[in-house]
Amino acid sequence: MRYVLSMPDADSFGAMLRRIRMSAGLTQERLAESSGISAAGVAALESGRRKVPRAHTVNLLCDALFVSSEQRAALIAAATGVGLGPGWPTPVKDNGNERPISPGAPRRAVQQSFVGRCDELNALRKAWESRTRVTVVFGEAGVGKSYLAEQLAADLAQRGVAVLEGRSTSQQLGVFEAFIEPVRTALKRYTDGVPPHLRDLGRLIPGLLDAESDILVPSRSDPAIERRLLFENVGSLLASNGPTLLILDDLHWADPGTLALLTFLAAHEQLPDLMIVGTVRSTDLTTSTSAVIAELRRYGPVQRLQLVGLNHAELAELVSEVAGPEVSDALIKMVSDSTNGNPLFIRELTEHLLHQGPGAGGETRIPDGIRDTIKLRVAGLSLEGQALLRAGAVLGPTFDLALAGQLVGLEGEVLLSALEDALLSGVIVERSASIAAFSHGLVATAIYEGTTKSRRLQLHRLAATLLDALCPSTSGEIVNLARHWSIVAEEDPTARSTASRWLVRAGDAALASASIDEAITRYQNAITGWEEPTGEFADILVRLGSALTTNGRVADGKQHLRRALQVANQAGDAFAFARAALELSATVPYTHSDPERIAELELAIVKLGPTEMVMRPAVLATLRRQLGWVNTPEADQRRIELASLLADVVADPEVSEDLLIALGSLRDTMVLDDPIPMGRLARYVIRVAQARQDLPVLAIAWHRQAFSALELGEADLFRTAVAEYRGIAERLRRPYESAVAANMTAAVAQIEGRNDDAEAAGQESLAYAATIEDANFSWIYFANSGFRAFDAGNGSATLELMRAVRADFANLATFEAALAAIAVETGAHAFANELFDEQVGHEGENLDRNWSYLGIERLPVVGILAWGAWAARDVKRSMILRDRLERIASFGVRAVRVGPVSAWVGPVDHHLGALSRVLGDFDRADHHLTGALDVETAMNSRPFAIRTMMELAVVASERCGSNSAAHAANWRGKAEAIAEKFGLESILLTGPSVDSGPSKDS
Repeated sequence: MRYVLSMPDADSFGAMLRRIRMSAGLTQERLAESSGISAAGVAALESGRRKVPRAHTVNLLCDALFVSSEQRAALIAAATGVGLGPGWPTPVKDNGNERPISPGAPRRAVQQSFVGRCDELNALRKAWESRTRVTVVFGEAGVGKSYLAEQLAADLAQRGVAVLEGRSTSQQLGVFEAFIEPVRTALKRYTDGVPPHLRDLGRLIPGLLDAESDILVPSRSDPAIERRLLFENVGSLLASNGPTLLILDDLHWADPGTLALLTFLAAHEQLPDLMIVGTVRSTDLTTSTSAVIAELRRYGPVQRLQLVGLNHAELAELVSEVAGPEVSDALIKMVSDSTNGNPLFIRELTEHLLHQGPGAGGETRIPDGIRDTIKLRVAGLSLEGQALLRAGAVLGPTFDLALAGQLVGLEGEVLLSALEDALLSGVIVERSASIAAFSHGLVATAIYEGTTKSRRLQLHRLAATLLDALCPSTSGEIVNLARHWSIVAEEDPTARSTASRWLVRAGDAALASASIDEAITRYQNAITGWEEPTGEFADILVRLGSALTTNGRVADGKQHLRRALQVANQAGDAFAFARAALELSATVPYTHSDPERIAELELAIVKLGPTEMVMRPAVLATLRRQLGWVNTPEADQRRIELASLLADVVADPEVSEDLLIALGSLRDTMVLDDPIPMGRLARYVIRVAQARQDLPVLAIAWHRQAFSALELGEADLFRTAVAEYRGIAERLRRPYESAVAANMTAAVAQIEGRNDDAEAAGQESLAYAATIEDANFSWIYFANSGFRAFDAGNGSATLELMRAVRADFANLATFEAALAAIAVETGAHAFANELFDEQVGHEGENLDRNWSYLGIERLPVVGILAWGAWAARDVKRSMILRDRLERIASFGVRAVRVGPVSAWVGPVDHHLGALSRVLGDFDRADHHLTGALDVETAMNSRPFAIRTMMELAVVASERCGSNSAAHAANWRGKAEAIAEKFGLESILLTGPSVDSGPSKDS
């Protein structure tokens, strides 16, 4: 049944508006300025392109034109096609013909006001005053959650509080989606550039760093570490922002990264002036999101507000705001019956009824409520306006106008006209000159679902094609493009590989933003797009396997990595095969070997060929490390070959940065044993890792630099390397780096004779290592504490402890050597001889095995055994060990270290001098011991300085010259003075006496 209105004249709304405007002497531009409507909108109304304007728009125009009551009524009647005065006049039929009804009383425009919610707003104000960290506002769609938060923001902004706003969307366009705009806004106050301590935010905000920084390249850090660094940067930024209200809309759509960062901020202890208000649509809340929100209570005060529909009085007030003050009870009842007090539904349905009138018998024409209301409103737009809205709904809640126009073939004036038509309907709003947004998420959903599947598929495909051509680079752009292709791939199998590629890039972007959970989800979605074995498929499996392993899901990760090996092998992709082999080898515990992994690495080397110069050297180094725990002549020979190949690669002065990073990322692998080229390689890696801000690789490089400097006796460089590593470990705060840093601290203390400090640092290292179950750290502690026990003369307890765990370190020759030295010091001579025979052999044959390669590598073993031979005064073994030490010294090595930086066993010259003294070669002893004292002074090594001085005292005494007694007394006096000053008297008891000479052959 149609309703016909008796109008004072037959003019259309557009013609009537034009006539009144011209009689008032106003141009379209002046009317637009007075009414708050764009000039293009006024033009669209006058031309008839926009035929059904909203009542609110009509009232704004009437107020700006100062029309009479009669003119207002006529304009409203022309706009709506029905009179809606007091009492909702009921039409009657007269012989089957429709009887016209008269227009209702004129209505005046009323600015939107804050209706209801006073109690809830007061609760938010009290939460701010008490600095309740998090308040979550729950309610159904359209109930006024965002509007309530905006009202609080307006109140606080007037008091100088900074307001930051972000939102999540159903498309989940990138990791930490809700935080991107708040952080970007907070950073705007840094007009001179982002401070260095906030540069990690470059992984969150596109374009924050310099143009050369690639924010989408994940570093090789554990994503959990990068996430923590990023979170701390966000916390620091908000802490320096002053009193701040942070609004996070639509948390029911929040990605895992957003929820994790919200949890971090909720628990942050240094944000006393921050309040977070989150809005959640109750009907769309997932179990996982609900659990996170519930968990927030563990970290601090959390307030929950549940919004329900408006009561009758509030509903009537809101209807009056939209329809005018003189509304009928019939209108209010009709709106109330259909909306259940939902403010959005109230506004939309009132507007609809103002345009369309009631149905037959007074029933509403929209039984499905708001969804049908939106559909009817869209149907009143021009065809171009409808097309633009369909394109926008495909692109998302917020969309680029030019791109939406391209999807439906609109440009120039036609696009602007369609835009004005849609804006006047209130379905969308302008965010900027180029961006529009739907007035509510339900609006976008209703329009999207109202579009046929075929049309949606066509629009998604075209959107994907157009966006692809724009070469997306930011996380949000990549995730959005992956979304379009994924939707297309659901219906079109030929698009699956394309969708998969973009999902991989989206996963990489998630890793770059330190969201490993998000990355895993993207990679898992990506592998569904592949059926045939290809290198690209294998690469995706490697990424997924690596991410799972890094996230602690080792079994799942290894399963995908093994599948990657199979797929890469079938596809003939050597690079993907090598990557999978490397990732699988990384799961093998330190000091262990796995024949299957070794075979895979060997095959990877063959597949890569001799010309590949990035992946192949990394495989060579990893294979060399794996073979380090295989005690066979064949394994030793293979290690010789690998070491030679690696030495040639890194000797190239034009070594690539990618190769440096690849080698630098091999955490447990010493690429070279010669400390001179190792130090040079470490410096190269440090330079590249610093430029790329790759903290884990930088840590490894500084650790290797410390190893090189310690072995070469370069004291200043060693101290610098230790300090740099400590600083990086403090930033990373993960167990492995923290354990290594504590151990380096223990090593420095051990070198300097600060035994209590060394013990405390060693215990700290063990505590960190216990969380990662790395047995190597136990050996490190034993090495360090064992030598300290040797200094203190109480090695018996350490000996028994080391014997108890000996089976756990069967592959570590340094452990066996240290055990032998401690056995000598504690008087366990039979056991010591047994260990010496195993390590040295009868004539040194066990030391000489593959000596051409293993000479430098065996320095820790030879040095520790030399110490034990000196303590035992073992002439025969002293002769053998001195010969081997002299060979090693020819490489420029000046000091003996245990492990990379586990403990220090003094200068090579000290051991050469001490062994020479045992052998009665006093001239050589004096030469070496004097050189040792120079190194010990530079390293501030008091324990070995005491030992060296005691040895020099013996040498002086044995020479029997005229001044020998005086020289001996002088050296001994210096040693005693240092020992007394630093509490190291026990070393005097373990050292030689002035009358001790060469001992017998043992």
